[in-house]
Amino acid sequence: MPKIHDRLRKGEASFRSSKNLLVIKWADKKHVYMLSAMHTSEFTTVSRHGGKKITQKPLCVSDYNDSMGAVDKADMVISTVSSTRKSLKWYRKFFFHLLDICVWNAYCLYKHKTQVAISMAKFQLELIREILEKYHKTTNYHQRTVNNNPLRLIERHFPSLYVPAGKNRKRRCVVCSANDKRRESRYECQNCNVGLCVDPCFKIYHTQLNY
Repeated sequence: MPKIHDRLRKGEASFRSSKNLLVIKWADKKHVYMLSAMHTSEFTTVSRHGGKKITQKPLCVSDYNDSMGAVDKADMVISTVSSTRKSLKWYRKFFFHLLDICVWNAYCLYKHKTQVAISMAKFQLELIREILEKYHKTTNYHQRTVNNNPLRLIERHFPSLYVPAGKNRKRRCVVCSANDKRRESRYECQNCNVGLCVDPCFKIYHTQLNY
């Protein structure tokens, strides 16, 4: 974006352009900046308050207002589930904002295709859950884990008695093994497919990311 330092009175505009892009600064109640790849710097006549007031404004501003319907609903909804944080560098904020827009577009397409009434927050949560289920990787955190599916922290899990295929009726506890302790247990978590001591390892495994 070029810097436009021109002092403008209300209703005036200043612009810069290249071969394919137009940047315009327009003075309304406050300064409005627009970037467009499809407009020129021409103005259009707009009526306000039921035709009682006629004003001139840049065509790109008029088209934007007509398309968004007075309120930018996308930004309004995204703000409630935004991924950006104040501590991030500007380019990281920009990246996460683009990511939020992608999720918003996916949400609109999902509702259009399925006709299902679902909130943006619930859609985002389900999207995160499905991404974790499909793309999670089993990793060794300093040789601490065998099965490190992050969904173990949010789903409901219950201890069950280990039923072996062979003679050994016990399984090594993954939490004890991660802390350099050799301990076996008759219990396991069938969902996670790991052996665990009932107390306290079962609780630790399902509440702590790095145990």
